[in-house]
Amino acid sequence: MGATLGLAAVFPDFTALRTQNFPGIVFPKPTIMLAMSPRTGSTHLCAALHQAGHSAEPNEIFNPRGPALVLRDRYRVTGFADYIASLARAPDADFIFKTSWQDVAPFAPALPGMFPNLRVVYIERRNIAAQAVSLFRAQRRNFWHRRPGQAAPAPAVEEHFDLPRLCAIVAELQAEKCSWEAWFTAQGITPLRLRYEDFETDVNTALRVLAAAFSLPLRTNLPPTAGLEKLADSTSRDWVLRLQKHLFNMS
Repeated sequence: MGATLGLAAVFPDFTALRTQNFPGIVFPKPTIMLAMSPRTGSTHLCAALHQAGHSAEPNEIFNPRGPALVLRDRYRVTGFADYIASLARAPDADFIFKTSWQDVAPFAPALPGMFPNLRVVYIERRNIAAQAVSLFRAQRRNFWHRRPGQAAPAPAVEEHFDLPRLCAIVAELQAEKCSWEAWFTAQGITPLRLRYEDFETDVNTALRVLAAAFSLPLRTNLPPTAGLEKLADSTSRDWVLRLQKHLFNMS
């Protein structure tokens, strides 16, 4: 299901509002959008933001495959306009959400108008081979995140190194990165850039950057491993090396 059809299924007024460029929808609060692609540590960072003092864990408010449904029902609204208005009632002075390109692509040109006080943080990952392996294994195991104390899933019986699929995922991730960069350029946006590798071992590194850039009242002395637990293991490391070797030989 495409992102537009998904949001239209969640909110009956979405299609009409999008056709008219979302008239009257103007989010009143300063807004920080965490622009990301899968497996860049965005959920880890959002969990840490909540632990650091943000009232709620920033969510994928435009994801029609779960979060948008959950939030719609929590706020007891049916329409997209009422949904956006409900989001603004959060107690924090700054509203923070995260999104993938997939979910905002159909209406990305309208975002600056809907969120006139929009600041953008782009979360990226230098090691695209590691990103691809992480995404591949999450998809195969249907296990995306591990909260502290949560048990790891049992090893998948059919889990094996699939070079063609991994190369396809690398291409998909590269295309999504290009789409974000093109949107930044088209909108005249210079995002604050956070790289996963810079806060992988100590999430306070990212919290300090965000607190300083946006004057956010965050604690920045959390345990370095606050947030989510890493899922990578020896299999991940082996597959990353094998994929990197292939990509290097192809370049």
